[in-house]
Amino acid sequence: MDASETEARSPSPGRSELGGDDRLLVVVGFDGSEPSYRALDAATRLIANRVGFIEIVYVAHPPVAAGMSADAQVEIRSGFDAAESEFAEAIGTRMDGHEQRWRFRRRDGVIAHELLAAADELIDDYGGGATVVIVVGSAVQTYHHVVGSVPVALVRHARYPVVVVP
Repeated sequence: MDASETEARSPSPGRSELGGDDRLLVVVGFDGSEPSYRALDAATRLIANRVGFIEIVYVAHPPVAAGMSADAQVEIRSGFDAAESEFAEAIGTRMDGHEQRWRFRRRDGVIAHELLAAADELIDDYGGGATVVIVVGSAVQTYHHVVGSVPVALVRHARYPVVVVP
């Protein structure tokens, strides 16, 4: 479910801007970590000299709210809002002058699920002739290599090619 959307340069391009079936739509999972910045750079290289578009997605993954006070939930939501603003500014600075075909969005929920949902929405918006690729950075936390990570979940459940950038 979408919590909010930050338009970066312009609304997402329409069918006429993206042309025929050769368009490449890249969903980038972004969380402000160094691997997510490398994933963003990789996505920019992927669509270079191609008809395409980058959908940069920050997924706010709230902890289980059971037993949490309303004040605590408001504080958590405020933290996600602050991170979203910080990420939007950082991405805008990084992309300025490099790539104009992008949009930054925030979604709330389970990270892998929301990245897949964003990819599904792009296919719905631009047609099945487009190629969608999901690009994410590698897991940062050591325990993710043991108990699982977003890249692993995406590779297991994705209906689209997944690129994991170290």
